[in-house]
Amino acid sequence: MENVTPIKKKNNRTIIGGIIIAVALAIGVGIFALFIEKIPNGYVGVVYSPNGGVQEKTLGQGWHVVSLFDKITVYPIRMQTVNYKDIQVATSDGKNVTIDFAYNYSIQPEKVVDVFNKFGPIPVEQIEESYLKTRLWDAGRKSIAKYSVIDTYGEKSSEAAVAVQNLFSDDISSLGFIVDNLTLGVPKPDESTQAAINKRVEAAQELERKQIELKIAEAEAQKLKIEAQAISDYNEIIKLSISPEVIQNKWIEKWDGQMPKATGSNQLIQIPITDTTTTTP
Repeated sequence: MENVTPIKKKNNRTIIGGIIIAVALAIGVGIFALFIEKIPNGYVGVVYSPNGGVQEKTLGQGWHVVSLFDKITVYPIRMQTVNYKDIQVATSDGKNVTIDFAYNYSIQPEKVVDVFNKFGPIPVEQIEESYLKTRLWDAGRKSIAKYSVIDTYGEKSSEAAVAVQNLFSDDISSLGFIVDNLTLGVPKPDESTQAAINKRVEAAQELERKQIELKIAEAEAQKLKIEAQAISDYNEIIKLSISPEVIQNKWIEKWDGQMPKATGSNQLIQIPITDTTTTTP
């Protein structure tokens, strides 16, 4: 019994020591984690602090050790896709339409500090929904105003999209934004504009129908003309090819051997002539 107590005390010291070490490690890991930041793939980070300002050197993708009081705002340097719904613009003929826009963009790595200095430590999604959306609306308003409402539905839709992209890209390129593959959705006009479009479409369809009918009538008339000319040419050939002798032969071929009978007052009566010549036996 005298040897048991020292062993228990020794075990207790071991357990307590292990707990202290575990707590110390946990605290150390926690403190170390405060200095570790991960930059996602396809992004760069701008480091700033409330008192020290913005660092010119940016952080690439991966894990980085930073100061306890430093903060990081990340920006995409790989293409991101943005969609805007129901952007209202007016066409050259004064029609109001609502169009969906979609585009890809990225930020030049060497320009991300400029972006931070302009917008501050806000997420890039806020920039997309505020500054970029406003600039796109302005580019869309100016570009779509050069096209009629029918143009935005037809072949010139792609041309209009290119015009919007060029103006939008030029507007925001100074900040390092690169825009690519901007597309326009199908325009959604208001009720009055839709009614006007329907009338124009119906008129175009009616004109096309009449043009088709005219072409068919012209083709039919040309066909009849050709057939009539062919018949006339045939008759002329037959007329030229028949001589009086041919006509006489045709009559002879059709004669049944009977002499025509005379009728009327001035008749020529054919009197049979009897052969009186006697043959000597």
